[in-house]
Amino acid sequence: MWRESIGVLFDTRLRGPSDEPFFASVDAALIGGVGVARTRSSGQDFDRSRYKIARDGMDGYLVQFYLNGQSGSRGGSDSIARPGDLYVIDMAQPLATSTIDHEHLSLVIPRQMLAPRLKRPDDNHELVLPAGMPLVSLLRDTLGSLHRQLDHISIGDAEAVLSPLLDLAGAAINSQTSEGNAASVGHALSIAVRRYITDHLLEPDLTVERVMAAFGLSRRTVYRLLELVGGFSVFLAQQRLRRAFINLRAPEYRHVAIADLASAHGFTNAANFSRAFRREFGMSPRELRHLSAHHPTLLKSAPGLSATDWSQWIGLIGR
Repeated sequence: MWRESIGVLFDTRLRGPSDEPFFASVDAALIGGVGVARTRSSGQDFDRSRYKIARDGMDGYLVQFYLNGQSGSRGGSDSIARPGDLYVIDMAQPLATSTIDHEHLSLVIPRQMLAPRLKRPDDNHELVLPAGMPLVSLLRDTLGSLHRQLDHISIGDAEAVLSPLLDLAGAAINSQTSEGNAASVGHALSIAVRRYITDHLLEPDLTVERVMAAFGLSRRTVYRLLELVGGFSVFLAQQRLRRAFINLRAPEYRHVAIADLASAHGFTNAANFSRAFRREFGMSPRELRHLSAHHPTLLKSAPGLSATDWSQWIGLIGR
């Protein structure tokens, strides 16, 4: 059954003894002619011979990220795709690879949709780009995010994000942005930088230099990406204040002194924390704590603030 299913792309055979347990699963969707899939399977040999290429007539690219396991060429190339790496297969060229037990995310993209976005459309077969490259990391995170939403997103919304996703794929494969894809790449990068900040919000060494190093960006670029949210320092302080708002309301933090809570949220001076807090929310930290303890229903409609995890990212929408 698996050979028949995967046969649309590859001829395959098991690597281990035939009596060993075998597993394979594919969770996939078709969006505007592009396939998006998450695949798990036992180790196998995968082949696309010239005969198969001539027979099936497929003309496109397979863009993959291994989440675990790896793939290595058996056809003379020394390319090995490891977890996190970007792996590109040109379906119009022969292929012979071997995998161990693995899981990967994939895009199956018709040539006419990706080739115009590539500097050298015919020279990317079995290309492996390291996981740590900023554009590779950005594409991996964006593809993973899209796949996680497949059960919830509408067809129209999914198709709306397809062109920016392909722009990002082209930029990652080219290892550079261009005039044509700069807007899509910049938008995705801005979201990724803000997500990185909120994920590491309370770490004392969270500085603009650390963000620069994490994404391989210049200081000027980080500032430009955060320009719409007031810049790095303003965004960081605002997000820490919002986290402090949530924690001040939480029963498990009521025994923590406000000065200690201020310090934990990056404010070394309690008086400065109180002033900034009042400017942001129209009340002091002490007043908020009193209201949450004695009149919790008064705070239920506080705009953009909640005790649930989604409050950390929902505030990014539309900013």
